[in-house]
Amino acid sequence: MKTLMYLIALFILPMMLLACKKKDTVYTPPAQADIEVIINDIPFSTDQFLRIPFTLKTLEWKKKGLSLRQINVLDDVSKIVLVTYNSGDFPKIFMDPLPANNIMPYDKLYNYYFSIQLPVPFNKVPPVRISNRLVLRDTVNNKDVTIEGGVFTPRYNETPLVIASPVKGTKWMFFNQCTNEYHFYSIIFIDGKLGTGERFAFDNSQTDENFDKFYQGDPTRNSSYFCYRDTLFAVAGGVVVATSDTMTENDGNTHNHLNFKAPIDYAGNYMIINIGNGHYAMYAHCVKGSIMVKAGDQVTEGMPLALLGNSGNSDAPHLHFQIGDSPDFFMCNGLPFVLRKFTKIGEWQNPNNNTPFTYYNIMNEQKMVMSFDE
Repeated sequence: MKTLMYLIALFILPMMLLACKKKDTVYTPPAQADIEVIINDIPFSTDQFLRIPFTLKTLEWKKKGLSLRQINVLDDVSKIVLVTYNSGDFPKIFMDPLPANNIMPYDKLYNYYFSIQLPVPFNKVPPVRISNRLVLRDTVNNKDVTIEGGVFTPRYNETPLVIASPVKGTKWMFFNQCTNEYHFYSIIFIDGKLGTGERFAFDNSQTDENFDKFYQGDPTRNSSYFCYRDTLFAVAGGVVVATSDTMTENDGNTHNHLNFKAPIDYAGNYMIINIGNGHYAMYAHCVKGSIMVKAGDQVTEGMPLALLGNSGNSDAPHLHFQIGDSPDFFMCNGLPFVLRKFTKIGEWQNPNNNTPFTYYNIMNEQKMVMSFDE
């Protein structure tokens, strides 16, 4: 709920209580759902699953003396459990108080929030309707409490954005998109708004011939990484909205240049491109001084834009790439997308599984090693 609404409530509520006292009645606040779906994203396909992403807002169960034991996602028609999360593998749960952050001061929270990507295998019929169940433990009364809700219909009638790859060449791995983990769980709570810009972001890197290393030699040197200074390309035609390329890069895996003064500094040297229809392509961590375009420039798909680097909040050379519905890197709504074409050439640390296969209009699961046409 917005901070402003709480400030208004602080002023109005005492007056309402006084009015109620005069009438000898009791004010009852409106009921709030214990589980509510607040983000229902367009589903997208990978090489293994149809992924259905959504975010839940729930009651603050700890304040009721309850502990979370299990999360179930159900087919709301058949009531079959589609996926279960137990203690130890719960999604990231946001609750008050959030960690202090001087650059991005977070709101106080009055609910719990967490995000799920439901993976539906291709040999299963996707659920028509989905619901959610929390199994909680009442330790005082020594019993389980079950709360159900968060019913929604997946957006099967819509398709995710299709883009070209921002890199070319071979032995690429794209991480942190097709998972419940980082980046997908990221939510920023500021001024009553939810920022999910990183929600479908990926990080990438290149492997060696055996698909088991990302660098050769000294890991504290950027030049040791196979992907360092690779060219980055426009994923679609559009207009450049903003760029910055004056930030000093980190040295390899040292994370040693983090003098951030504003939220956008986390992106390091970056580009934001309006690719139309409310979609903005965002590239982060570029090499200092390497960006070849400026705000206002028109770009075409496949045009060289910059060099892959290690600036900003980066643990090693890589590209951080995301699509949002506005040019605000963090406070936009992150949007799902798929790659128009790529070829699977293997899997991480599994050189024997290397029969090439070309995919169209999907994303990849975590361990895939990919090649893109020049």
